[in-house]
Amino acid sequence: MTHSTGDSFIDDWVHKQPGASAGTEASIGLTKRIASGYQRLGSRFHPREYSREKTIYVAEFDMAHTPVTVNQYAVFVETGAARQQPWWSQDGWAWVNGGGEGWGRDTRWEPDKWQDQRARQYHPVVGVTFYEAEAYCAWVAAQKKQAVRLPTEAEWERAARGDDGRPFPWGDDFAPTRANTFESENRDTLPVGTTEGDVSPFGLMDMAGNAQEWTTSVYTPLPDEVFPSANLRVARGGSFNDTAYGARTTYRRAYPPDYFYPFLGFRLIVEYH
Repeated sequence: MTHSTGDSFIDDWVHKQPGASAGTEASIGLTKRIASGYQRLGSRFHPREYSREKTIYVAEFDMAHTPVTVNQYAVFVETGAARQQPWWSQDGWAWVNGGGEGWGRDTRWEPDKWQDQRARQYHPVVGVTFYEAEAYCAWVAAQKKQAVRLPTEAEWERAARGDDGRPFPWGDDFAPTRANTFESENRDTLPVGTTEGDVSPFGLMDMAGNAQEWTTSVYTPLPDEVFPSANLRVARGGSFNDTAYGARTTYRRAYPPDYFYPFLGFRLIVEYH
C-alpha cells in the first residue's frame, strides 16, 4: 500500500534524520480549531452507541492535528519530567510507583517497549496508560501555560464527525486505502499524518486508524457487560488492529486506566474558557 503525505509540514517532519534528538521543550504541535456547535452523538449500530444517542452542545476548542508522537513524548521521559510527582494524579502516581498492576512492563516511567518505539520517532506513541497520557498533558500545560488535556469523548466525536454526523471522518463509505486499519494489512502503526485519506471535516488526521486514543470520559458498563474493573475510561478511534467497524466515528471502547496496548495512544486538546 502506498501512503502519500498531507500538509507540507508533515513531509518535513517525516523526513528528518532518524537520530534527531527529542529536544528539551514540550510541544503541542499543529492544532486545528474545532468550532462550537450542537453535536449528534452515538448511532444505532451497537448498544454502547445507541445507549448515548443524543445531541449536545460542545464548546469551541483546539485539537492536535495528529496523535502525540514518540518524539514529542520522549521529551517528557528524557528530561526526567516523567519522574516528577506534580504531573501525576494521585492514582497515577501510585501506579507509576508500583501500585496496582504493571502487566509486565519493564518500567512504568517509560511507555511499553520504549526503546523499540524510540527508533520510530514520528509514529504515534503507544503502550501508554491513561495515567501516563494524563500526566503528559499536565506537564505540557504547565510548560506552555495553556489549558492542555485529553479530550472528552463528546469533543473527540465532534472533531471526528463534524456537523453532518458522518460514520467515518471522511464521509459515508469505508475504503481500505483511506486509513491504517486491519484492512490495509500494515499490522503496525505508521508515521502520523501519512495516510492522506484519513482526514476529518476539521482537518484532523488519523482519527479512523493508526492508534486508538484515550479520552477523559468515564465509561459506565451496560447491564450485561462484565469488566475486570469498575474504574473505566473511554477510548475512541480506530487503529491498525481494528476493522472498519471499529474505525467508525461513533465506536466506543472501555479500558481500565492502567491498561496499555501497542495500538493505544492519545491526542491533545487546548480548551478555551
